[in-house]
Amino acid sequence: MTASATTSSAVRALVARNQPRPTLRRMNRHQAVSASGTAMGEVSMHTWRGHEVAYRQAGASGTPIVLIHGFGVSSFQFRDNIDVLAKSHRVFAIDLVGFGASSQPDVPYEMEFWRDQVIDFVQNVVGEPAVLVGNSIGSLAAVHVAAEASDITAGIVLINCAGGMNNKVKRLDGDFDGFGLQYKLVVPIFNVVLFIIDTVLKIESVAKPLFNNVRGEENVRGALENVYMDKSRVDDALVKSICGAASRDGAFRAFVNILTGPAGPRPEELMPSVLCPILILWGSRDTITPLDFPLGQYFVNLPKTRNLRTDFIEFDGQGHCVQDDKPTLVNDAVRDWVATL
Repeated sequence: MTASATTSSAVRALVARNQPRPTLRRMNRHQAVSASGTAMGEVSMHTWRGHEVAYRQAGASGTPIVLIHGFGVSSFQFRDNIDVLAKSHRVFAIDLVGFGASSQPDVPYEMEFWRDQVIDFVQNVVGEPAVLVGNSIGSLAAVHVAAEASDITAGIVLINCAGGMNNKVKRLDGDFDGFGLQYKLVVPIFNVVLFIIDTVLKIESVAKPLFNNVRGEENVRGALENVYMDKSRVDDALVKSICGAASRDGAFRAFVNILTGPAGPRPEELMPSVLCPILILWGSRDTITPLDFPLGQYFVNLPKTRNLRTDFIEFDGQGHCVQDDKPTLVNDAVRDWVATL
């Protein structure tokens, strides 16, 4: 999921409802095979800048694929993608620092922080250029990596890409051109709302009880059921994977720092530096990053405006987390597309 869920759904309700990168290290065949035996439920650790990076791995050969989750969740949300894709690829699913089983340091968070984490992971764990498959802010991280490090990015797959790290998605000129006046009027209202949220979150005596309430299993389940089309996929295992990470000592500070940090550049601003092929996957019923909003329309039109290979697939009736909600759709699309690279 993404932190922009609050903004997107609230908009609808109101209007109609420099660290240098190390040299790429290529794994030899023995290393790749010996590292590939972890089952989906097992987690390995890699150290980056003193932080522990948790990841799941499967598959012994084929083009590497790195799976990057969205806001508030973890690599567990790729539970039905990893082993299927591993039949023909080396597959890695990482926990971004601050989430899942990775470290949850009290540090400034920004998209460039996660960009550098993923770059380091591809260089020092994967060992060769990889296809990056992200959901929500995981997609945005993939765009950042592709724009910064084309030498390690064989392609990117964007599943319902986010516009920023959190609710403070940067507004671009022309965002609401062609939209009704009510859409344009709501922007200054949200600027005030987001300022208030930032202020409240920085007062720990107020923010901590709110966080404790939000991370409860009942609230997490309810939030997921508002996003998933197939409610049966919101099972105990998924809920506990999120609540367990949110109950760790560093979770509160990481949560606050992510929500109050800079949203970062929009994908549109980074795209001129992205030189690899792109596959865009989007659920037609996504209410977090809706297709009919400016960001969604940008991606719908990208195959027509970008001179490099860009493919778009709309999943009719699907939502924001389609890789877990309807995993067969994403598995088939990713496998078939990567085979053509």
